[in-house]
Amino acid sequence: MIYTQLGTDKYVLRLESGDDILQSLRQFATTKRFGASLLEGIGSLSRVKLGHYDFKTKQYRYETFQDDLEILNLSGNIATMDRKPLPHVHITLGRRDFSVIGGHLDEGSSANMVEIGLWKLPGKLVKAKDAQIGLNVLQLARRI
Repeated sequence: MIYTQLGTDKYVLRLESGDDILQSLRQFATTKRFGASLLEGIGSLSRVKLGHYDFKTKQYRYETFQDDLEILNLSGNIATMDRKPLPHVHITLGRRDFSVIGGHLDEGSSANMVEIGLWKLPGKLVKAKDAQIGLNVLQLARRI
């Protein structure tokens, strides 16, 4: 992974062949001490593990795809949980036959080449497990 900094709170990362997206984001956020950030990206993957959350069973179903997959959209955030960076990323991918797949990005998703823009936010976003939903959710203070 290589990167450049643009201004005080914007970064562009380039993940190279074989780099795991979530591991790379976690490593970068740890090194740069990110407490909160937003991200988006483009590029290509050689392998992806996608998840889909079932709200009835409160479990993810995962499927792995190995192929050259074009990133049509990659977006998410990095919050903290147990004082460690926790990237949460969703991705939409184009296949060779122009069909589209997507979902929750999981560990083990390998880059061919991926470019990610990161915006460091002031303060900190914290996640905790919500027993009713069954997911790690942002702990926010205000309600409208």
